[in-house]
Amino acid sequence: MDIIKLKNSILAANPNADSTILEDLCNLTQKYQLKWVPNKDGGSAYFVMSHLSKVKGLDLDDYKSHWVKLTECGERTSSESLSGRGFKLEGEKLATFKKNWQEMWGESLGRINSIWVGDWTHAYSYLTQGTTQAAKDFQTLGAKAIGSSIKKDIEELTAPIIKVDRTLIYNSGYSKEEHLQRDLCYLAAHSPYKLSAEISVEDYPGSRTQHRRFDLVHVQPHKSKGKVVTTYELKKDIITLEDLVMAVEAKRYPDLIKLKYGTSNIKLIMVAPFGGTEEALVRCQQYDDVEIWTVRKLSLFLLEKARKYHPTDSYFVDKMLVEDNDTVKKLLTIPQLPQEESKVLHFPTKKLAA
Repeated sequence: MDIIKLKNSILAANPNADSTILEDLCNLTQKYQLKWVPNKDGGSAYFVMSHLSKVKGLDLDDYKSHWVKLTECGERTSSESLSGRGFKLEGEKLATFKKNWQEMWGESLGRINSIWVGDWTHAYSYLTQGTTQAAKDFQTLGAKAIGSSIKKDIEELTAPIIKVDRTLIYNSGYSKEEHLQRDLCYLAAHSPYKLSAEISVEDYPGSRTQHRRFDLVHVQPHKSKGKVVTTYELKKDIITLEDLVMAVEAKRYPDLIKLKYGTSNIKLIMVAPFGGTEEALVRCQQYDDVEIWTVRKLSLFLLEKARKYHPTDSYFVDKMLVEDNDTVKKLLTIPQLPQEESKVLHFPTKKLAA
């Protein structure tokens, strides 16, 4: 299936769709020959979640077993740990979906009574979970796309001078990490996705410090895993290779998080306005539980949580929160370097072990 058709279908329903996520999903769809169908209006894209489980090398029931939760009424709903929306189709809705699938792909989904499907952002989120080769491939595509996106934006906005002074990066992002932390907590407060700030943990015996503090932490109860812990470490400008290695290998943040919360189901996400340098993004692929995001990517994630929390009040989310709120607008805007400076992001770092 033509990838251009997938992209156009998503953009038809989501004209402001995040270009990085969209490109990632298109690349993975092409590589793994993922199948999808649009909605009844010919827009967006919906994937069969069990098909994605198979691509990841997992049991076909992995999504239903681990990412769907029971409500108080006994109904099964898609987990809030994943972005986007998942749906259980039955009856007429299932019949319509099966008909669209048959028309688009020329094949039947078989005699089934129900099926779980996810929109394109839900599929994206599910594919990034775990350590299977497909998940790692997707995360690698994501890192490259983010790096390319940042580089493209900077190249378009800056003149071709040879070197960048890091102080210019400082001045182009946030003046203090505390301000970035405050703004992200503000956005998160518009949904049930709770971010706790400055969580203190005891450091390892013999360390030079008694405690370490994590900038932002989200703890999500999980039916089979007990809980899933996501920790966000913030930088006010850009994440270098040295920043990454110090956090993961020297300070051992992932291990400290596991000890603090008594679970191996953790994720350390390092966040900065400019994301990470090329060296940091490449090195990050060596760590199973670590990712690098731009502030904009995290903000879009939090905005989607707010949108799901206000399903019938799109005016509040899209107008009052996004267009009219200076705090949220800053979070969603990739910072710009002064035009007289370089388009090359080069930061000398100490030599680190491979």
